[in-house]
Amino acid sequence: MNEESFTLEVRLELSGLPLPTEREARAELAGMLLMGRRDLEHAGWLTRDATAGRPGDLPLSGLCAEDQLVLLVSSSAVARRAIALMQRALGLRPSLTVVSLAGRIGAAPAYRVALPAEVVRVRERTGAPSASLDPDAEVDGETVALLRGAFIAGGSLSHPDRPVHLELTPVGVTTAPLLVAAIQQVVVGAVPSHDADRSRIVLKSGGAVSDLLAALGATRAFLTFDDRRLRRQLRGEANRLANADAANLVRTAGRAGAQVDAIERAVATRGWDAFDEDERAVALARLANPSASLSELAELLDLPRSTLHRRLRDLERIEEDREEPL
Repeated sequence: MNEESFTLEVRLELSGLPLPTEREARAELAGMLLMGRRDLEHAGWLTRDATAGRPGDLPLSGLCAEDQLVLLVSSSAVARRAIALMQRALGLRPSLTVVSLAGRIGAAPAYRVALPAEVVRVRERTGAPSASLDPDAEVDGETVALLRGAFIAGGSLSHPDRPVHLELTPVGVTTAPLLVAAIQQVVVGAVPSHDADRSRIVLKSGGAVSDLLAALGATRAFLTFDDRRLRRQLRGEANRLANADAANLVRTAGRAGAQVDAIERAVATRGWDAFDEDERAVALARLANPSASLSELAELLDLPRSTLHRRLRDLERIEEDREEPL
C-alpha cells in the first residue's frame, strides 16, 4: 500500500459515512468547494462570513464558479457523496456527467457534479436563517464537516509506515486561515503550517493526525494509522535504547581495559606490595574479570559501587603517581 492508495482508502471511508444534518452538509460541501479555488484569493466575504458564523453559514452561492456550483471529483464514491450533500443542503439534485478520459492521469477529475448558480442563490435566500456563533462553543459538527469535505476533495496522507505527513492542497491564501483555524479547533494543540508558495496546509504530528482522522469519522484509517505509528515509535525507542546500551558497553570495556593495564603496569614495576589489602582484592577481581561492569564487580566483591569506584581510581593513581626508576 502506498500513499496514494491509503489516501484513497481514507476518502472512500469518509465518503461512505452517513449523511450529516442539513447545516453540516452545507459545511462539508463548502469544504469540498473551497479546495482549489484560487479565484477566491481576494474574496473578503469568505473571511468575514467565516468569523461571523459557523461553517454552516458560509454562502454556497459565493462558491459558485461563473454560473454554476460545480465539483470535479476523481471517484464515483466522492461524486455520490457530493450529490447527496447537495440534496441534503439545498434540496436540489445536481447533474452528474462523466469527464472525458482522454489524457486523464492518476487522480485527475473523472466526474462533474453541478447545479445552476441562480438556483442555489434562490434556495439560499428562501432557506432557514443562519445560526449565530457562540465564541465559547466546543468543537461542533459543522467544523468537523468542513474539514471532512476539504480532505475528501484535496487531502492526502502518508503511508502509516512512513514519516507522518497530512496535506490539504491546493489551498488559496484566503481559504488557508479558515482551514488552519478549523484544524486547531478540532485538534487542540495541533500546529498546522501554511505553505503559501506551494498552496498547501501541512500537519506532521502523528498524534494530531490520529486525532483528526478520528474526529473526521475515518475510524478504520485511524486504527490502522495509529497502530502503525505506535509500532514505529516503539521500534525507534528500542533502537535508541539498543544504541545507548552498545555505547555504554564500549565505554565500560574501554574503562575496564585501562584499569587492567594500570594494575598490570603497577605489579610489573612495584610488585603486589604497592597495594594494601583492600586494593589487592579489587585488583585481583578486576584482573580475573576484565569485561565485568562496575555493578557486576561490586556485586562480586560485595561492595557499594561508590567504594569500588574509589578503590579502582586509587589503583590507577598508584601507577600514575609512581616515580620513574633512576
